[in-house]
Amino acid sequence: MTNEELLDLILNIPAESQTVEFKRLSQVKNEVDRIVESIVALTNSDGGSVILGVEDPSKRTANPLDRIYGIEENPANFDLLGREITRIIPPLGSIWPPQILPVPKVNKRIAILFIPKSIDNFHSINNHVYIRQERSNKLLTAHELIKFAYAKGFQKADRELVDIDFKLLKTSYYEDWKGSRKITGSSIDEILEKTGLARKNDKGELKPTRAAVLLFAEYPSDLLDTKCTIRVFQYTGKLETIGETPNLIGTPKTISGPIIKLIKEAHEYVLTLLRSGIKIPSGFVTKYQVPERAVKESITNAVIHRDYFMKRDIEVKIFEDRVEIENPGLLPYNITPSNIGYIRSDGYRNDLLVKHLREFPSPPNLDQNEGVRAIRVEMKSNNLYPPIYWTYPHLTDAVRIILLNEIVASEWEKISHYLKQNKYITNEIARQITGIQQRDKMTQILKRWVDKGLLIQIKPSTGYVKATKYRLSDTAEIGQHT
Repeated sequence: MTNEELLDLILNIPAESQTVEFKRLSQVKNEVDRIVESIVALTNSDGGSVILGVEDPSKRTANPLDRIYGIEENPANFDLLGREITRIIPPLGSIWPPQILPVPKVNKRIAILFIPKSIDNFHSINNHVYIRQERSNKLLTAHELIKFAYAKGFQKADRELVDIDFKLLKTSYYEDWKGSRKITGSSIDEILEKTGLARKNDKGELKPTRAAVLLFAEYPSDLLDTKCTIRVFQYTGKLETIGETPNLIGTPKTISGPIIKLIKEAHEYVLTLLRSGIKIPSGFVTKYQVPERAVKESITNAVIHRDYFMKRDIEVKIFEDRVEIENPGLLPYNITPSNIGYIRSDGYRNDLLVKHLREFPSPPNLDQNEGVRAIRVEMKSNNLYPPIYWTYPHLTDAVRIILLNEIVASEWEKISHYLKQNKYITNEIARQITGIQQRDKMTQILKRWVDKGLLIQIKPSTGYVKATKYRLSDTAEIGQHT
């Protein structure tokens, strides 16, 4: 990307977001402190960019170049920022010096800080930890720090010790695992200690890990203080109705058991429901076109990559027009909603669990990167919309994958292709490339895609409706993988 293209991209960003913040280096008191807070918040969330020397898009002008004040506006603050960044703990030294982008037309320079997503610990400034919300930063409390540490995978719940008798783990599942590894002799506690599935606590007592219980115990949900089952809900219609007349079909199904059994039974039960379809009030039966492999990969990923500290079950919700799988925990390591399936994860949240689940005679597919890619390929090959990943800040502590039971509209191919090349689209441009003449009709189509989670609507701060823009929900403003 040339400097001109990058500048054009920056000036066309319609609003600050969870991954982008604009900052002038003005004389405002504590301006540098606020910039550092934003850097900490971005790295503790999904990463992003801070654009220095450019006014917030909400201060829109007739000439976009008028928003450029440059780092020359306050060179002292620019130097101070460089020094203050060194006070972030742990260090984020790789982000400074920033990329300098000359703007010859106004004889100024702007700077771009590319903030990576933190993969192993929270960053802080002055002992304060911030996370990024949609367009602002939030200071975490001590309680929230603990919760987010597990949700993001910084703390590994599967490695924690639990006070459970080893004899409860000596099951047929344990024997299958042991036989597959060709382990002979020794007692179960000795074998689990040698394989990392048990270790001594502070008192010198040998205890199994949570992973061992999840792998081998017949009823792990009854033994652990966390929830580890899958709940399956089926609904009539396209919305969940809560009240005197809920639209649930039958009683929700709870599936439990050791991981290998949990995944297998969830696959079988959910696929049986989808094959049967839903009989709607008009008498017709809704048939599901969502590929079985996409459903199986989504359930498997949810079980393997969920946060086992959080006291919540995985939920599978089947509606007339979609299947949703929601699992506790946020995307770990370097994975974000915009790069999932395009790059390989730096690790697993539950690496101990994953390592030993692979040792069973018939393990499920455990490669996250291939699994997500397979879901995309399966949906596309069946002419369905791409999978949608919904997570923070829309969901505070979970990841939801949405598989739409709907054939792609012809207009979608044109719109999505344009957005992959140009990032944003307006109603006017959408009408030009689809041939739809009525503005209201195009608005309805775009709104439907926003409601389904395929697009993000960005309304201008001025309230000028015609300036409303849309972008793909799985893209970031700058640095997006394509």
